[in-house]
Amino acid sequence: MALPGGPAQPGSTRSDAAGPDAGEVDVAHPSIARIRDSWLGGTHHDDADRGFADQIVVCAPHLPYLVRAQNAFVRRLVRYLTDRGVRQFLDLGSGVPDINAAHRVAHEVDPEAKIVYVDLDPTIAQDSADLLAGTGNAAFVRADVRRPDEVLGAPEVTDLIDFGEPVAVLMIEFLLHLQDSENPAGLVAAYMDAVPSGSYLGISHFSQDDQLHEGLTLFSRMFGAPPAVKLRDPGELVRFFDGVEIVEPGIVPVPLWHPEPGDEQVRNPELVRVHAGLGRKV
Repeated sequence: MALPGGPAQPGSTRSDAAGPDAGEVDVAHPSIARIRDSWLGGTHHDDADRGFADQIVVCAPHLPYLVRAQNAFVRRLVRYLTDRGVRQFLDLGSGVPDINAAHRVAHEVDPEAKIVYVDLDPTIAQDSADLLAGTGNAAFVRADVRRPDEVLGAPEVTDLIDFGEPVAVLMIEFLLHLQDSENPAGLVAAYMDAVPSGSYLGISHFSQDDQLHEGLTLFSRMFGAPPAVKLRDPGELVRFFDGVEIVEPGIVPVPLWHPEPGDEQVRNPELVRVHAGLGRKV
């Protein structure tokens, strides 16, 4: 996805400065979505993205694993939801809808499942259109997720999503790029108010991580300011689930959310500093 927050000041990983105006994206820096794609082994990135990704890895070598673990969580999450009859997905701040993307996983169960991806990043719009070309029941909307009325009213959304039936609203890594001053809890509530009972909210979020703090500080010294992010601990994530029931196993490190035998193994998965949870609207 695109970062709404722009670059942080050197040495800062928790800037509370507001991002650019809604509808704007900082295109002067490589796309976070395309950097993630490079770490996932995708093909939707260029040399600049890969070079920036390599610089980050020099400073935070564990970060690609965290991104892969989060991506594997998405696969398990969509399977869990389709097993419970969910057939509509709204993926906010989606990034490039490729590896383990919601439509790929859901359509293995039911090709009639409907998925809309939403992201503001102009650098991935064409890639996303190419990836979804010829794929039924899936669409990409270039829009600012911070404007829920515009997102929910977009023709691609209203054409595919029936808001009289349950919808899974996915916020995978998205809230990481919103400062508290942007009222992320209110934004989550706006989307959940628009969906009926039986809908779900899936969130994953990077948590406080000394290694990541140290890595980003080192990055600032070596390469310049990294993108601004807001790390939040599991206790802080609970407020995003206000009004929904958090399902088992609760808000946990991503490797521990309904793990599967084929998942990439890591020592001490309980220490992984990316947490995830799923809530059901009753």
